[in-house]
Amino acid sequence: MKGIICIIGLCTVVFSAYGQTIVFKGELLSNNALVKNYTITIDGNPATTNESGVFTAAINSNTTQVEIKTSDKSYIVLYPLGGRVLIPKNPSLLTQIVLESFQSSGQIKSYMASLSQLKDAAKKGQSDTKALQGKIDSIAANLKKLGYSNDDLRAAREKQDGIDVFYPEISGALQNYILQAQSLMIAFKFIGVYAFVNINALSQYAQTQNGFNQAFEKLYVNYPTYSKKIADYWDDPLLPKTFEGIADTLIYGIGKNKIVPLNDLKNQINQYFQNQIPEKDKENLKKQIQSQIETQVPPISDQLIGMEQRVKQFLGLLKN
Repeated sequence: MKGIICIIGLCTVVFSAYGQTIVFKGELLSNNALVKNYTITIDGNPATTNESGVFTAAINSNTTQVEIKTSDKSYIVLYPLGGRVLIPKNPSLLTQIVLESFQSSGQIKSYMASLSQLKDAAKKGQSDTKALQGKIDSIAANLKKLGYSNDDLRAAREKQDGIDVFYPEISGALQNYILQAQSLMIAFKFIGVYAFVNINALSQYAQTQNGFNQAFEKLYVNYPTYSKKIADYWDDPLLPKTFEGIADTLIYGIGKNKIVPLNDLKNQINQYFQNQIPEKDKENLKKQIQSQIETQVPPISDQLIGMEQRVKQFLGLLKN
């Protein structure tokens, strides 16, 4: 379970001037690692782990149950429900409390996904909107039991609205870039074979180049916006960095550094047909152009295949 934390509590008995108390001593763990300097509350009283990940809290010896809460919105108490913990009769027994990441808990994700389904169903005029609304209301009620406020649920709705707007926008920009770049590589191979036979092959290439230029411009111009929106609406800090790595490779590593220079080959073909090259040099120029296409285009095509897989994996993470 993502973001799971366990609190292992150990009870010992001490005495004070006001009567017998129990020292509740515990160790805070996250994925089997100590959590240092993190505060929880036990019946409203703060207890903070030290550098060893250990916390202590004194409770009345007559106490049979305590309420565990987190001190901030980094986590929620997932189990026991509501954070109500029974004090074991045997002080040597260990108590486990399970916490989950506040922003990425399973129930908040289910709530957001159901909101998206409801909007989609309403757009399509489907008849199951009432059932979906009932599901959303039920999840919201459970989330409130876990400590989510109306403001938290409103923030979740706003995030889902942002995801619903920008997921298709971002996925479309990345996928279209790959498609147009691959089409352009096919066009280059085509003109390498046919342009020296039929000048009309260049006009077909021009249409493909225009499609790539538009895809390139869209990704280039919207790069900062997409990166910011991913950071705003998705709760995984790695996703903006992953997007930036992909966009940098597509725009600069492939686009500006490899595809744009290929335009020189098209210009050379134009010179070939516009008689700007001496007749005696044409055959050598033709072979030179074809050789450059055979050398430069296949590696770009291979790199685009690899990037297509990276984009697919990234969009899968965004979708989930």
